[in-house]
Amino acid sequence: MKPFPKHRASTRWLLLLLAALSGAQALAQDTLPHDLKYITFPLAPQRPWTVGVGITATTMPYEVTEEFHYQVPAVEVQALRRLGAGFSLQGRASLQVFQNYFSIGPRWSARITDRISAGVGNDVAFWFGSVNVEGFRTRATGWQNFPNVSVGYRFGRQVLLTLRAESIMTLDISPRAGDIKIRDDYRLFSGSAYTLLLEQPFYGRNKRLALGLRGIYTSSFWQTWSIFSALDRNYFYPQFIACLIL
Repeated sequence: MKPFPKHRASTRWLLLLLAALSGAQALAQDTLPHDLKYITFPLAPQRPWTVGVGITATTMPYEVTEEFHYQVPAVEVQALRRLGAGFSLQGRASLQVFQNYFSIGPRWSARITDRISAGVGNDVAFWFGSVNVEGFRTRATGWQNFPNVSVGYRFGRQVLLTLRAESIMTLDISPRAGDIKIRDDYRLFSGSAYTLLLEQPFYGRNKRLALGLRGIYTSSFWQTWSIFSALDRNYFYPQFIACLIL
């Protein structure tokens, strides 16, 4: 009886390994609920649209605001649109009446294991503000860019943890006092931001809650435009995030 050829044995083991990996991948796909809602978790969404509404609260450092130290709450509206092939489009609006911020950008996500996934993206943001005090009107507009990378981990079937890192690029700041344009110096690569966010069930299967913290370390934070700070160094802005995913 002839011995089994080595190359045939190798091929056999390779086919068995590929079959095992395919079965594991199919099982991994089945363990995640098909209609699970999330906005930040780095995984291509199955739902065509996902919308969230919430608030953010940012603490300003004393070195920047001096005697005007305060926390700035803002209404947040977020939306995630499925595009296909691992791509999605994420939009965000931060509304404070006198100053508002809008961003939109694509992202690409992929599953690494059953519980771990990762994604890369890029958000372009536009903000504007206007203040009229005792007939003295100041206003400003600005553009920023946020290349980002995210890593996500899934606990159980419905609890999602995301760690996201962003580079902050300031493209333009245009402040005005009345009709006078004010010169404003800024750095293109003006800082970075890091977010830790948890998305989990909230009062029934149709609602979910996202809670997180974002640490912003930058020399150009858009909410401080009305102070006209001339400080050219990075400061830390902690931000609390709460969002109800509808």
